[in-house]
Amino acid sequence: MLRALYTFLIVAILCGIAIWLADNPGELVMHWRGYEIRTSFVIGVAAMALAAFLVLLAYRIAVSFIETPASVLRFLEKRRQQKGFLALSRGMVAVAAGDAAEAKRHAAQAHKLLDAPPLTLLLAAQAAQLEGDEARATGYFEEMLAAPETEFLGLRGLFIQARRSGDREKALGYARRAFTLRPQTPWAAQAVFEIEAAGEDWDAALATLDRTVSAKLIARDEARRRRAVLLTAQAMTALEAARAQAPEVRTPALEKALKLASEAVSLEPDFVPAIALAARLYAETGKQRRAVKLIEDAWTRAPHPDLADVWLEMVEDETGYARAERARALAARNPAHRESRILEARGAIGARDWKSARAALSAYAGPTASEAPTQRICELMAEIEEGEFGDRGAARSWLTRALHAPEDPQWSGTGYRAHRWSPINPVTGEFDGLKWAAPELLSDRLPVVAESADEDAPASASEGQAEKESVETVEIDTEVLAFTPPLPDDPGTDDEESARRGG
Repeated sequence: MLRALYTFLIVAILCGIAIWLADNPGELVMHWRGYEIRTSFVIGVAAMALAAFLVLLAYRIAVSFIETPASVLRFLEKRRQQKGFLALSRGMVAVAAGDAAEAKRHAAQAHKLLDAPPLTLLLAAQAAQLEGDEARATGYFEEMLAAPETEFLGLRGLFIQARRSGDREKALGYARRAFTLRPQTPWAAQAVFEIEAAGEDWDAALATLDRTVSAKLIARDEARRRRAVLLTAQAMTALEAARAQAPEVRTPALEKALKLASEAVSLEPDFVPAIALAARLYAETGKQRRAVKLIEDAWTRAPHPDLADVWLEMVEDETGYARAERARALAARNPAHRESRILEARGAIGARDWKSARAALSAYAGPTASEAPTQRICELMAEIEEGEFGDRGAARSWLTRALHAPEDPQWSGTGYRAHRWSPINPVTGEFDGLKWAAPELLSDRLPVVAESADEDAPASASEGQAEKESVETVEIDTEVLAFTPPLPDDPGTDDEESARRGG
């Protein structure tokens, strides 16, 4: 409506001007080089307008003629870019579809048509990876390092290539360079931390953790947990080194390990490996009361076999009766827990107090049993039967029953399960990947790391153990998070294993 009104107003104004000029025709006179030209004002204005139009038309034709080559070039360049981006899109689709030959062809076409190295080099590298040509893919990623805008992308690709090939040093170098280039990138920080931790370079991992926290890439609670695990790992390494030193220099080394373990406990008060290690170091450095207090507090909250092992081994040259009394005193702090009853039974077995040992396990064996015994309880009952009555038949029966009894909790992770805690999963290299849990279903059980067998065990027990391992071992296909570290050392001698199980 408004547009029609505007058109009407313009036409009305033009008509008014035409009527006014018709009522006032006037005369236009022009003198030029002795000539006199006379005409009406309207015709003169029309002639000048026509002349101006012709001049403007000639100017536009001349300008268009001059700009024609550049316009043609722009048209050709635009068409070339359209073809290049079309080839790039088709190449990405081919990569997603897994068509290596098609991806390679479109990558070459896009690289030829487009002046966009980040996109074309990435497509070419992905096509080479899809084709299985790792050397050519690595070459494309190395080309990206030459330009600042593609350097980070190249480092990411080279890191993945090095990780796939198992080259720890190169992968760590690329990850560190990427982390330095862009400290706010989560994958670079995580990659550096994982590789350093998998390589047991605890000092470097702690430094990387500090940088990660400064960059606000990790929550405070998770950072505190990681620091506690790293400090515990450092304390374990320091303890092993201290035990290999001469007696005169061993004490300072033990104090250093104790300081690390104590700091880990202060960060994570319920972290059992740190508590057990700190208590063991307190005992070895002559601070028995602090060790006792630490384990008693932890046992009150959550009993654990690792704490029981340290408690039973805390006092040297101790009689079996005294050890049984201490075991009974610790168990009294959480008497309803299964680990408390197992601890009390272990202490009584050590003192050859078979009646007390049976009483401790009465909830799982005997006429008043109310719960199904686990494998450890079955093994303890076998030891009680053989120790008290010399009844090898009854002991063998309990060992056979242990094969089908519910499994006790262990330190479990992806593809790995063992009685000893480790800061990393030896199978996958995952940091802090072991959790204290019991297997749920037989079909979901993980392979158990082989431990030393008791040479004095009956033959049927050895055969049963072999049968058990054959049933439990399953093949699991998992991707290594960082790098598979070397397997841990032998967990201990046969005597130590037997003692840990309650012998």
